[in-house]
Amino acid sequence: MNIRRIFKLYVLIIITLMISFQFAFAGDIKKRMKQRLPAIAALKTKGIIGENNRGYLGFVTNARAKENVITAENKDRKKVYTYFAKQQKTTLDTVEKIQAKRKADRTSSGEFFQKPNGTWVKK
Repeated sequence: MNIRRIFKLYVLIIITLMISFQFAFAGDIKKRMKQRLPAIAALKTKGIIGENNRGYLGFVTNARAKENVITAENKDRKKVYTYFAKQQKTTLDTVEKIQAKRKADRTSSGEFFQKPNGTWVKK
C-alpha cells in the first residue's frame, strides 16, 4: 500500500470511531434521562422543582428532595446543550436561553418555571 491509501484508511477509521462515539454518547444520555423522568415529574407535580431560566431544573422551595437526581439531570442537559451549541456553531448561552424558553412553554399547568428576571411562576 502506498502512503496515500494508508492515510485515507486512517481518516476513514477515525471518522467511523467519532460517529460511533457520538451515537453511544447520545444513547447513554438519553437512557439516563429517561430513567430519571418519573422522579423529576413527581418533584415538578409537588412544586419542589421547576424549569429555570437557563434551561435546567431548579429548586423552587427550600426542600432539596432527590438533589442527586436533579444534579445528574442538569449535568446531562449541559452536555446535550454543549453538543447542540458546537453543532450549530453558536454559544452555550444561546442554547440555554432557547431551551429555557422552550421548556417554559412546555411546562404543564400547575408546575413552575422561572422568568428571565429570576422569579418563579406557577403555570
